[in-house]
Amino acid sequence: MPVPPLQTYGQATAPPAQPQAIGTPPNPTHYQHQQQSLQPSGSQQAGYQQGPPKPKPKIDPTHIPSPVQMQQANEAIFLTEHYGTCSQQTIPLSTTDHKTIDQGNCNPRFMRATLREIPKSPDLVRDTHLPFGLVVQPLAKLHPEDEPVPLATTTGEDGPIRCSRCKGYINPACQFTDGGRKFNCNLCGFTNDVPEHYFSHLDMAGQRMDLDQRPELRLGSVEFEVPEVYWTRQPSSLRVLFAVDVSFSAIQSGMVETFCAALQLALFSDATFPPGTRIGIVTFDSAVHFYNLSATLEQAQMLVVPDVNDMFLPLSDDAIFVDPHASRSVIENLLSSLPSLFAGNRQPTSVFGSAVKAGMMSLQATGGKIHVLQTTLPTAGIGMLKNRDNPKLYGTDKERQLLSPQDAMYTTIGKECVDLGICVDLWCFPLNTYIDVCTLGVIPALTGGDTHFYPNFARDRDDVSFTDSLINSLSREQGYNAAMRVRCSNGLAVDEQFGNFYMNNSTDVELAGVDADKSVAFSLRHDGKLDEGDVHFQCALLYTTKTGHRRVRLHNLRIPATNDINTIFRQADLDTSMNVLSKQVISQTPKKLQQDLVTLLDGECTRILAAYRKHCASSAASGQLILPESFKTLPVYILSLKKSTALRRDMMVGADMRVYSMRRFKSLGVSALIRWLYPRMVNLHEYLTVKGKISIVPLQRLSYDLLHPKGMYLLEGPEATYLWIGQHVDAALLQSLFGVAELNEVNPKMAQMPPASTPQAERLAALLQRSPSMAPLRVIRQGFDHEGEFMNMLVEDETHSQMSYVDYLCMIHKQIQSEVEPKRK
Repeated sequence: MPVPPLQTYGQATAPPAQPQAIGTPPNPTHYQHQQQSLQPSGSQQAGYQQGPPKPKPKIDPTHIPSPVQMQQANEAIFLTEHYGTCSQQTIPLSTTDHKTIDQGNCNPRFMRATLREIPKSPDLVRDTHLPFGLVVQPLAKLHPEDEPVPLATTTGEDGPIRCSRCKGYINPACQFTDGGRKFNCNLCGFTNDVPEHYFSHLDMAGQRMDLDQRPELRLGSVEFEVPEVYWTRQPSSLRVLFAVDVSFSAIQSGMVETFCAALQLALFSDATFPPGTRIGIVTFDSAVHFYNLSATLEQAQMLVVPDVNDMFLPLSDDAIFVDPHASRSVIENLLSSLPSLFAGNRQPTSVFGSAVKAGMMSLQATGGKIHVLQTTLPTAGIGMLKNRDNPKLYGTDKERQLLSPQDAMYTTIGKECVDLGICVDLWCFPLNTYIDVCTLGVIPALTGGDTHFYPNFARDRDDVSFTDSLINSLSREQGYNAAMRVRCSNGLAVDEQFGNFYMNNSTDVELAGVDADKSVAFSLRHDGKLDEGDVHFQCALLYTTKTGHRRVRLHNLRIPATNDINTIFRQADLDTSMNVLSKQVISQTPKKLQQDLVTLLDGECTRILAAYRKHCASSAASGQLILPESFKTLPVYILSLKKSTALRRDMMVGADMRVYSMRRFKSLGVSALIRWLYPRMVNLHEYLTVKGKISIVPLQRLSYDLLHPKGMYLLEGPEATYLWIGQHVDAALLQSLFGVAELNEVNPKMAQMPPASTPQAERLAALLQRSPSMAPLRVIRQGFDHEGEFMNMLVEDETHSQMSYVDYLCMIHKQIQSEVEPKRK
């Protein structure tokens, strides 16, 4: 029996008084289809037996639950009001751009639980089959109007005040007693003495007199500067090394030229490289080239290390790593000359492992970040690899052979990087060839880095997307040499962890690098009786900031406990649950067959909905599909996950793309994963033509049948941003956006929109600017361009040889009946 997925919390819209039923329609909002009509539509679907044609279901696809409806309703709730973290408000959906007031619980962007009310017993968790866990994104980007995480004062030589027993940190839920001389730990219940330097008298309500000066006692999220006892090495400002492949394919693809231009754009911004940051550049083909970037030079000096199996540093640290502002002219001259310097290079290979080893040697004293740009399979130098690709294995059970690293040396290198506090980001640009993302990507996966994938890189198509991604990677909040631990109050414990990281023990998640986009999922279990009152969680992240400060960031969460199964379902958070479930399933891909994982997902969907039917809606007619309000879009999310490049059986999905998707899934935060599973599609012809300010962006469901030929839609996919233009679109709209009156005159190869010169174009430019997607733009003109890639993103339709959303609901309904009916009898 599959292990239930583990999740985190957050609820969307306020639940209605009655559960929603889907079946034969007595009215527009409740659909009570008879059992015999719930059959899949269309031709033979995977998993169905052949036979005579079955009647089409009587389900109107526009009336089944939709993420679009939930997201827009939730946006309306928080459009004008702030979310108070200790209020009785419904927690915003992860996709809602809400403003938050920290009232003692952390911002849900930092930490979310799958359940807003915690089951008091393990039997309740088992009966509901709901995921039970947390998702933590400790450096998540906040809303512009949110208060930043404050830096609390560290008053003692030993650092922040902590519990003597469980080592939990002081927080708003700790209770002070004995006139302020003792405090009770909210995590383990132990009574601690208050150090003399931290003592404060209590007022008549039992609150400390200095409460206003102690953010750690009022707010759910704080940071402390920590003393040397928390150091593993002397903290220093971030050092960033760029290791760039300059082999034949790198030059031919235009990658080197694009990188040089992008880095020059980002280089001299304080947001990208704050004061104190040091950068270095190396290039590599069959040898590794170091550059002296010292500000005293007129131009950079190149030193070549040809013996790539016995690396050494030909330069001192202060020549390799320099202040980008002090060495600005030297760096700019080097970036301008690199493309022409290697323009005639005919070296077919590049020594990836040797370049990484060189970076490790240069950063071993301080730690830092390495960005490696690679275009070919490394067939020379340290960690040379063989081309093991076999397209005949794609979409078969034997494909698992390609989903495990072929050389254990990369795992060893990754572990060494973690020990040294060095995070590696991998940027892959293969040209119609296998690059073995599975093996190369082990290093970023272990160090908390990113893997970026640009197959068949074309400068005119991908340069904008790459430049945006590079600038984001450099400018977002980040740190290095980090470790993270989650502590729970008595009766609960962390069971497993899911994400891209390394663990030397069973409790600490080690992250050589951590940034605003990374998340880690924790599954929870009961290990005893819960204490009376609320349940408490605390995440502690120890890390070094970009500016060289050693700090611990704390996120605290207090959640009530309950014995009521109806309340548990009502307060379940689907967005967070999908994050935990996805990470848990993806983590099993090297060990289990894809078909087994797909079956596991179907089983989880069925068991959760069947449990709700059994325990919360047992009196409903058997012909109705009853869905909990909080989980009513679970089937469409599960279906989309099954259709993803990480899980679907598809001979057109190469091993590199599959592994890239798997690693991305394991690092995505709650909001980013939901947008991957169900991308936002904006109804542009409405959004751009309505006069005045539009508070809520109009969205469209992901089904081709719902697209109007007079319309225009923007779909923000994970790998591309599609601009679909209907064949009968208004000529005035075309003129305002593209400066042409006919659809056939629109350039389908444009990588970005023309400069905005009209109000409609300015509104679209602002929309694209706010979009979290940095994927390249693809223009699709209905009737002129191939629409297959765009149509495959419409997950509610029959795509990738898999069933539609309506048919999947029919299948799940049948399985729920099989699960529930025998137990009734």
